[in-house]
Amino acid sequence: MKKFLLAKLFVAVQLCISIHCAFGHPGTGIVVDKNGNVYFIYSGVGVGKISPDGKLSWIQHEKDGHWLCLDEQGFFSQAKPKYFDRITPNGVKPTILFAGGGSPIIVNRDGYFYYCGGEHGDLNPGGKSLVKESVSQQQTLFPPALEDSLDKLNDGITGLATAPDGSIYLACWNSLLKVAMDGKITILLHPVPVKDCDEDPADHREANRGIPLLRGIDVDSSGTVYAAATSCHCVVKFEQDKRLSTVLKAERPWSPTGVAIRNGNIYVLEYTNANGPRTEGWYPRVIKIDQHGKISTLVDLSAGHKISAG
Repeated sequence: MKKFLLAKLFVAVQLCISIHCAFGHPGTGIVVDKNGNVYFIYSGVGVGKISPDGKLSWIQHEKDGHWLCLDEQGFFSQAKPKYFDRITPNGVKPTILFAGGGSPIIVNRDGYFYYCGGEHGDLNPGGKSLVKESVSQQQTLFPPALEDSLDKLNDGITGLATAPDGSIYLACWNSLLKVAMDGKITILLHPVPVKDCDEDPADHREANRGIPLLRGIDVDSSGTVYAAATSCHCVVKFEQDKRLSTVLKAERPWSPTGVAIRNGNIYVLEYTNANGPRTEGWYPRVIKIDQHGKISTLVDLSAGHKISAG
């Protein structure tokens, strides 16, 4: 048994190496509900809530934190995924699910929970497969051919988003993909040529140079994709006519890690020193870009902030 576990660990590490895996990064999770409340992860502190009047409060204290997802219909309002947490009270809709680490997460309109996992539903550091999980924790791989597609791209999943039509969009280190509800896989873009990239390789590794590292991702009602190009210090927009453009450039030490779209507004989670280790200082702020392109800062925790529950 010990040899078997060591062999699995070796394979997982090799997968990480093959796709330039980051061994530590600040939170990506940011979601916005229909009432305009913004929820975001402050890694090592908890989940913050910014109300429409700008008030900041903390709904969950956590030692770690990477991803959030919003279950609009509340499929999981009285259930919990096998490896992840629900941080809204039992029965509350919309429901918020939380990932301390391991994988990006979404709940799709089909009522299933999706995350990056392995053959038996376990978390997979390689991030090349999607697990589809029911409210009763029944798990299957969806679609089965996804791992082969990502192997050919030498890439792995770094972010997930769901579109109104039920399609699942995948952000990767250097690719964008779409998986339709029938399992059809479409490679939208590979590689991802961010022309005005302020290059900052993930983990400060030369092997990661030239790779934008798309992390947070969301899709609007027209099918336009927004992604945080963390290693380029910007947010990019990919439109259905295959145009790729930059909608936000962050000045160092800030770099976007998460994106959420609601009512035509773009909400961006940024962190200081996001491409380096925690020891360099990870502090978040939340930016809003309204429908007219006006940029405002909703919260900035780089100067410290008194943390209180509420």
